[in-house]
Amino acid sequence: MKKIVGIIAAAALAASAFAEINISSWNRAVFTPFHYDGDTLRSMTGPSWGVSNGGQTRSGLSFGASTENAGIAIDVHAENFGPGDNANVWVKPVDMLSVKIGLIDNNWGRLDHCFGTWDYARFNWGDAYLGEGLGDIVRKKGRGAEITLQPVEGLVIDYEANFKNDNHTYEVMWEESSTMIGYKADFGFIRAIINGETARAYGDATDTSPAASIALAADITAVENLVLKFGVKVPTYLQNEDAYVNGVAAVDYNLDALALHANAVLNVLPKKFEDKKATLGNIGAAFGVGLDYAFTDAWKLVSEFRFKTWTKKNDVDKSDIKLEDPAFGAYVGLQQQLSNATFAFGAQFGKRSMTAAKADDFTFAVPLTITASF
Repeated sequence: MKKIVGIIAAAALAASAFAEINISSWNRAVFTPFHYDGDTLRSMTGPSWGVSNGGQTRSGLSFGASTENAGIAIDVHAENFGPGDNANVWVKPVDMLSVKIGLIDNNWGRLDHCFGTWDYARFNWGDAYLGEGLGDIVRKKGRGAEITLQPVEGLVIDYEANFKNDNHTYEVMWEESSTMIGYKADFGFIRAIINGETARAYGDATDTSPAASIALAADITAVENLVLKFGVKVPTYLQNEDAYVNGVAAVDYNLDALALHANAVLNVLPKKFEDKKATLGNIGAAFGVGLDYAFTDAWKLVSEFRFKTWTKKNDVDKSDIKLEDPAFGAYVGLQQQLSNATFAFGAQFGKRSMTAAKADDFTFAVPLTITASF
């Protein structure tokens, strides 16, 4: 027995000589003691992206090990003892090439613009209007394989194939695929993202053709303290009933203690649907502005205002589709910075913008948020 223990100890010691092993934890908990939904005063809890009646908060563990040419990444969501965003293994056969297989949380190239309530109790409009994947400029990800090629400094070609509904090669390799071609330099990061899509019908429902969505995005950082972000997403199936085009502009500007944020998302959606073909023409838009002010190293003011021109699409009569019911939301609060955590509290209100809100009623809430990393 002593010999076996000695062998295991020696193996572990030898492994530590060339492998880097890491364990970390990220946690997010929101408690809203007062949430008026337009009819009833309620209490809610959850993570930022899912505050609800008794929602589970996030308690996450991440495990990783790596050498120069191989590694693993494993996430566990301890609140439900289930798999997290990653469970994969990777190798680097040569310096310019890496191959990853498993569950992959691949967001490389996604257009993000997160401020205000993104780290607290988020407004209920979805990521495409609030932060991650702004304008629906995202990567497809999941369980599959990722191949990354970086032939010269700054240039990256990243392809991922994913399993979803079926294991038909065409679905895995194209319909659930995501390809990003990008270039990073001193001025910023520009890229194109091509996401395969399910074949779409044009006219006759039995007549389907291959489809994709194509996005161009740029993060421009050439001016000190200023970040500009732009993006556009266009599907190849513009005559299809669910076709839409998104355009995005965003800005962050830091002036010592003061930080300013603003973004806008413009949608071009179907206006008519006749003879089994859609005609674009409905214009929808969402706007957001935010202001942060750091009073001290520990305390800062966080504020945000959002407006969306439509939250409901009335397409009962598809020959004349209408966008209806605009929405707004606002937040103001304080955040305390601790050694490895933040504690935030504030008040938010809105119409058609918050969790569990009645359709046409004014809603308010008082969320408390803890975020801790280890």
